[in-house]
Amino acid sequence: MLVQLLWKPLPVSWPEAVPQRPTGLRGLVAWAREVAVGVSQDEDVERRVRRGAMQAIVREAFQQTVAEQDSEHRGPAAFAEAWKTRLAAVLAQETVEVTGWGQLTIAELDTGLGRSLYDAASRARAETIARAVVMPGRRRGADDGPTVSHEFSIAADEDGSLGRVQYAVCEPCGVGLLKKISFSPEWHCCGFGTLALRELETRHPGLTWYTTGQYAHAQGFYQRYRHRSDSPWTANQHPCPHF
Repeated sequence: MLVQLLWKPLPVSWPEAVPQRPTGLRGLVAWAREVAVGVSQDEDVERRVRRGAMQAIVREAFQQTVAEQDSEHRGPAAFAEAWKTRLAAVLAQETVEVTGWGQLTIAELDTGLGRSLYDAASRARAETIARAVVMPGRRRGADDGPTVSHEFSIAADEDGSLGRVQYAVCEPCGVGLLKKISFSPEWHCCGFGTLALRELETRHPGLTWYTTGQYAHAQGFYQRYRHRSDSPWTANQHPCPHF
């Protein structure tokens, strides 16, 4: 839904096309599909350009907020507020430089559209986070020896996969090895990492868990999780001889 609102061309009727705003992620997705079909080919070119420029401003404010996640570690509510504050600061300027658009004059754009677009996109992001669930896993192929590799994804309804987890287990040694957790930057600090690790513990109770070498910004997360988990997690980088 974020892609639909921030990257796809907006229908001419948005947001007036829906007098009563849809509720829930499914409602937003259904609405987006319906209004996308009704895009007028005769829409005024100048208006279309202005709307595209405002969408680019909202999108760039979003991307700049995402870029701060590795240092700020904002949770969903704090992220939404930071995004809103950044957008408001941009709309308060006389002109702004936007990637791909050059210098834009704010007074020539529909700032009301920008605010409503932020509201819809922010709500869609929150709905996606709230509805995220762990999907059934699959075996990733035969390993050598007793180790078995698996993967599963975390998804939210129609949005498809938000990220995936790759890991392996060695039942004879009672060891699990977390190989990789991958989420795109816009879903960092949304609780998905914690959800993934709890799922590992639920699917394979009683194992001692290891991780591969992690980037510096992820090490703090794993360290904090180890302290509050009921399962043993270790910083040791040598799980067992079978890996």
